Amino acid sequence: MKHDMTSNRARERIIVAAKKEFSRKGFGGARMSVIAGRASVNKALIYYYFKGKDALYLEVLKRIFSGTGAAAHIPEVVGRWVLTPSQKLYICIYFIVNIFLRATDPDALRIIFWEIAEGRRNLDSLMMEYNVPRQKVLEGVVREGIDKKEFETRYPLLSVMNIISFITLYLINRQIYNGRSVFLEIYGNVDEKDVFEFILELAYKSLKPRDKRLEIPDLPGNLKILLEELLAMLIEKKDEGANEEVFKRVEQILKS
Repeated sequence: MKHDMTSNRARERIIVAAKKEFSRKGFGGARMSVIAGRASVNKALIYYYFKGKDALYLEVLKRIFSGTGAAAHIPEVVGRWVLTPSQKLYICIYFIVNIFLRATDPDALRIIFWEIAEGRRNLDSLMMEYNVPRQKVLEGVVREGIDKKEFETRYPLLSVMNIISFITLYLINRQIYNGRSVFLEIYGNVDEKDVFEFILELAYKSLKPRDKRLEIPDLPGNLKILLEELLAMLIEKKDEGANEEVFKRVEQILKS
């Protein structure tokens, strides 16, 4: 057992070190010797765990795209809650926007930039495996709202991308300009709460049926508190069991 724990710690140190090196040099410029030095391991141990640079790089990319803990399972849990389409949309946007804004990983962004610059060796397959299924969940919420006459649009897929593309571009620009005055000129003096509320407004206005009101829904006060608690747990990457306990408490409130 002790040997397994030591091995796991060494493997994790290698992944953390590799992420830092790939973020600075890209795949082509990264050196296994540098990764070994950062991880305080013998280079041979990296090859023992990962066989080579390609496999190690792919493992880092999968970590970036898959997420960890309960964060990766938010769509599944949202699907279990008894909510109106408008409420489901609010919760999806809440997690998408706030995880983007409050759990930003600059190294991950730089690795994705490198991946694009170096020819997108893995990007398409990772998008199909991880991002597209999550977008399908959001698309399902929009289509459910259309079926129940809460939403109206001829373009459910474009509605989904309208939400995702804005927060993605905002995040990329925030990383590129990183506190420089040009960012203020582009987006104005807004904070994370303003960005979240704008995206909510954008989404609900774009989905409003003709000749019918569509308001941003209210959620029970206890549910809002629990969502914030859950978000904090996801950002801090705490034990998944604790996250699942919060989901159960949310379900209890909704069913009461």
